[in-house]
Amino acid sequence: MDIPYEKMAAFENSSVSDIPSDGAMRAQIAPPRVRHYFVFSLFSALCLCPATGLIALAYSLKSSAKADVKFHDKARLYSRRALIWNLLSVIFAVLTIAMVLIFCYYFNEMVKIYSDQMDDIFRQQRSNEMNSEINRMIQSLNNEN
Repeated sequence: MDIPYEKMAAFENSSVSDIPSDGAMRAQIAPPRVRHYFVFSLFSALCLCPATGLIALAYSLKSSAKADVKFHDKARLYSRRALIWNLLSVIFAVLTIAMVLIFCYYFNEMVKIYSDQMDDIFRQQRSNEMNSEINRMIQSLNNEN
């Protein structure tokens, strides 16, 4: 029978006192593994929204620390909070990108309108200058005759 070294001590130290007095063996169920969302929090803090990402990272680290000392209820609570802050980070990043794209679109439209207006004004001024130059030339020709 191959027993890993880490589990060897548990087999060697088992005694009759571990078995309940009614003779039935009860297995202790391990609590479910708690997800800490550390990588997601790190990505949120570095790439998405640093403010909410850092809060998520703090909750992720707290969740990991509580799970290490077997406080699984607190670990699940902090893990859930880390997930919520990570999702808020994603939402803020998406909203920020959408707002920047909308701003760029409307800014581009304003620049087009302004350039069209300025182009019309420039053409009008140029046309007036050309007309005045032509009129001056005609007057000079009339004065010579």
